[in-house]
Amino acid sequence: MQAQSELWEQRLIGKTLVQDNAETVLDEQKTFKISELPPGHRILPPGAPQTRDFRPDRLNVFVTEDYVVEKAYFS
Repeated sequence: MQAQSELWEQRLIGKTLVQDNAETVLDEQKTFKISELPPGHRILPPGAPQTRDFRPDRLNVFVTEDYVVEKAYFS
């Protein structure tokens, strides 16, 4: 699962999460569509509560207030 976490981090770190139909002035290479995240993901903005249950298939995506990805891993 660590290899998958690293792969997702490489794909996401520094990119802004956007909805499919959202208009943005950002370059397409600097965005990532939320719909393309794996099933069972959760997006965690600063201060968001999170459960401590372990789900190895859940991708946790930590974002800034502007939805720029800072960290991502499975747990």
